Amino acid sequence: MHHPKFSRSSATLPAPKGSQPTGRWIWVLGTQLTTLLLLAGTLPILPASAITMRFPRSKNPYRVCIQELIGAGVAPDAASGACAGAIHPRDISKCVVQINGKTNIAAADALSSCQRVRRPNELATCVVDINGKSRTQAATPLLVLDQCRRSLLPQQFSECVVGLSRQLDFPTDRLMTTCLNSRT
Repeated sequence: MHHPKFSRSSATLPAPKGSQPTGRWIWVLGTQLTTLLLLAGTLPILPASAITMRFPRSKNPYRVCIQELIGAGVAPDAASGACAGAIHPRDISKCVVQINGKTNIAAADALSSCQRVRRPNELATCVVDINGKSRTQAATPLLVLDQCRRSLLPQQFSECVVGLSRQLDFPTDRLMTTCLNSRT
């Protein structure tokens, strides 16, 4: 007997009833999923010890610190001592790299100050901002470094100096003294 849905010349199965595209997609995905499940069933099962998962490790902060400090020009002995003695070694190296890269301050001078403050990232921001954004007579970079280091809140200190410099035509060293003595 000949059934109208199946013809002998057709090698594939007919699509499900209806001409809706959604039904066709479900049928196609279902057959592919079935094929994958059958294939997965034929694969050998590995013991748990044969499966190794590797999670990406973050870089060792001490390693990064020493690399950055030596790259900035700090002597290896000084760099190793600074990184080993820091609670947050990346903060020390970031501080040195930023100050050394954006000002005329030597990496060794920056390292000395970065090690002696509680907020090395703010110290770097303070030094860079005052050296770059102050609109008055620039103070020597080492004086700026020392004044930022002496401030308890270096970021607030730099905002004070830069803000006053936008309105007053005072030398930067005078503005730093004013901000250091009155606020921070």
